[in-house]
Amino acid sequence: MLSLRETQAWMQQVVTCSESELESALRLSKDVIKQEYGLDRESRLWIYRSMYPARMVEAMQVDFPGVLYALGREAFEELVMDYVEEHPSTSWTLNQLGHQFPAFLASHKSLRGRGFVSELAELELTLAKVFEEPEAPALQSERLQSLSADDWEYLLLKPRPTSKLLHFRYPVSSYLFRVDQGHEPRRPRRETQRILIMRRSYQMNRVVLSGAGHFLLQQLFAGRSLGQAIERLMRRHPEVEAPDLQRWFGQWGEWGIFLS
Repeated sequence: MLSLRETQAWMQQVVTCSESELESALRLSKDVIKQEYGLDRESRLWIYRSMYPARMVEAMQVDFPGVLYALGREAFEELVMDYVEEHPSTSWTLNQLGHQFPAFLASHKSLRGRGFVSELAELELTLAKVFEEPEAPALQSERLQSLSADDWEYLLLKPRPTSKLLHFRYPVSSYLFRVDQGHEPRRPRRETQRILIMRRSYQMNRVVLSGAGHFLLQQLFAGRSLGQAIERLMRRHPEVEAPDLQRWFGQWGEWGIFLS
């Protein structure tokens, strides 16, 4: 009998290999597939193999519902099949199947509106990845408020694994929200949108940030101290005032985006 790891590797090979490679994979079927339900091993294997493309399409529909809506079902399924031919699954599961999908869409020159669609795919892929990130303790807003002025100057605020910043040329988050709500939005025109994605206790949220707020979080997420980040912020956005900073850090503390 094959081990679990060997069985998983065999299953991946047999459902993704070419016709010319299939014969060698079939030789191991007696060690993996039971002969039951009135079907011989080869017949059951062909059922698994024929179902795999449909499973790939279903998995991509789950991870990219916004792209599915934007393209339409038929065009989406055709693109997925082109995509998996170029980027076949490297795992016996389909959890990572879509990791190259945004780049694939961005490089697909015949795809109408590929700039918007690829950014929409990037947002959806990031949401899926954030959902899978491990939970980590969040820095509470009370802890921030208790710090002295000297502490604030040199404080390093690291993002939790479930906090991600994104910067788009299209308002893809607003578009996806309307799709999720069951509306029928049209493709939007170009409009900069800066997004903070966050998850806490497996509750997913995302908010649109101002340019200044996004810039400050970028500095902090890059590992700069709070003093350095604010100094850079004031050079780039001199319009920001103390009440803005107080409001932002109050919100960010409540949302739990920093690591404790």
